[in-house]
Amino acid sequence: MENTENLEEQTQQDFHSTPDDSFYNELVSKANELKSSTDWQFAAGEFDLIRQKWSEGPEIDSDRKKELYAALTESMDTFAKARKENYEKVQERKKANVEKRDVLLQKFRNIVENKRWSAYNEVYALQRKFEEIRPLPANADIQNEAFEALLKVFNEGKVEYLVRVREKEEENLMGKLAILDKMESIINGLGKETSDWSKVDSDMETLSEQWKKVGRVVKEKSDEVWDKFKSSRDRYFALKLEFNEAYRGELVKNLKIKTQLADKAEALLKETDLALASKEMNILNKRWKEVGPVQRDVSDSVWERFKSATDAFSQIRNENLDTIRDTEQHNLDLKEALIAKAESILETNGADEQREMIEKLFQEWNAIGPIPKRKTKKVWSRFKMAIDKIQDQRRNYFKQQRLEQKDNLSLKREIIDKISSLAGSENLEEALSQVKELQAEYQKIGFVPIKQKNKLWDDYRKACDLFYKNLRASGSSSHEKLSTYTPAETGSRGELKQKQQELFRLKKECDKLNETILQYADTKTYIKPNKKGQALIDDIQEKIDAAKVELARKTEELDRLRLELES
Repeated sequence: MENTENLEEQTQQDFHSTPDDSFYNELVSKANELKSSTDWQFAAGEFDLIRQKWSEGPEIDSDRKKELYAALTESMDTFAKARKENYEKVQERKKANVEKRDVLLQKFRNIVENKRWSAYNEVYALQRKFEEIRPLPANADIQNEAFEALLKVFNEGKVEYLVRVREKEEENLMGKLAILDKMESIINGLGKETSDWSKVDSDMETLSEQWKKVGRVVKEKSDEVWDKFKSSRDRYFALKLEFNEAYRGELVKNLKIKTQLADKAEALLKETDLALASKEMNILNKRWKEVGPVQRDVSDSVWERFKSATDAFSQIRNENLDTIRDTEQHNLDLKEALIAKAESILETNGADEQREMIEKLFQEWNAIGPIPKRKTKKVWSRFKMAIDKIQDQRRNYFKQQRLEQKDNLSLKREIIDKISSLAGSENLEEALSQVKELQAEYQKIGFVPIKQKNKLWDDYRKACDLFYKNLRASGSSSHEKLSTYTPAETGSRGELKQKQQELFRLKKECDKLNETILQYADTKTYIKPNKKGQALIDDIQEKIDAAKVELARKTEELDRLRLELES
């Protein structure tokens, strides 16, 4: 308003002070300044004042006046256009804000319709957002009334809800006090005569679990009831320590383990391979969490030792992250090179050669330090996939051999049947040459299944012995008898016994590995796949995979030894 009066006063002074076109020039100049203003109401008033003063201006040249008026009109048009565009934008914003408030209203409506009376924090947030949305059209009161109506219903429901919550919290308080009474009853009965501590532990653990399941109690009693629960637990463990010798032994054992973990953690501070030390420290932290409690008078001291070592190592690790990453990357390169080597083994022909190379690869793999954690699963999977393919190739090789052995068994049985048939010939002298040919053919046939080997050999020898016995009995001049076996076939008895013992040992080791895999798999089912549990699950799965690889290797060694025994 003050600006309007100043401009009017100045315009009047200019109007009365000059008889030439300076009066109009001043008005045009001011209009030119006002055309860019965004104070729409003020600028519009100023333009009205300029138009009024223009009509009251002095007489000047008509052409000059028209020229100046055109300039004035241009400024007013520019302002009018900008003002119109701003108005349209404001209207669009108002429309968009109405839609935004409709969305908030619908969210609030859903809360009320679903009777979510506990969602008061969410409602307060909706209310704040609803009220902050500006500008709004003139009919915004309709939305305000709708929101207030919903708020009234919600507040009524919230009161009822809070009453029910209070009642539930009082019920929970009674429930927790009842549990405390049961705990106190058990604790008061403990003493030297207590023998079945496993049952006592079970009962106390059951009560503790029940305590956790009971919900919140009234706020004014919360601290008090918690202190009673903690006090009862402390008394229980104190009496258990005093009267349960096995528990004391367990605490001593746990202390020994935790002390060793603290020793190892402190030793890692001197390790130069920081990547390896980092991995080992992670393992120590996991192990620490798995170890049970120790006596309270030493618990803090051993924990401080371990924590100080882990904190100091964390600082070292943080200061040398680049070195650790470089080492892990180098180890990653080495493992990827081993994967490439494992994949190239698929192209080799000898099964024994493959077995030896696999064993060497595993030795090299285990000797390489840690790699970036995010790469561990992927790299191990690639390596295992390559090894599995080699194992499959070897299994197919032995499978083919077993098929060939079955074919060989059929061929040798046919020869045995033919020799047995020739033993009953009328002219054994003529049949001798056929028997010799059959024996030579028998020796050329390869291995047979080891389970059938001894019986087949006995049948073959009996058939040959019968033929030559009948040949001698016939008075034939041919008393030559070809040996039905060769030293190469029987081998040294000591060597055979040694291989059989090795076979028995491998069978036991395979059985043990199978049992280990089953135990690990069963253990996984008891671990929750949460943030902490997932790390343990991954660690167990890695052990399962390693055991499966070792089982496959020993199984192939078992198959190889069986083939050697068959030879």
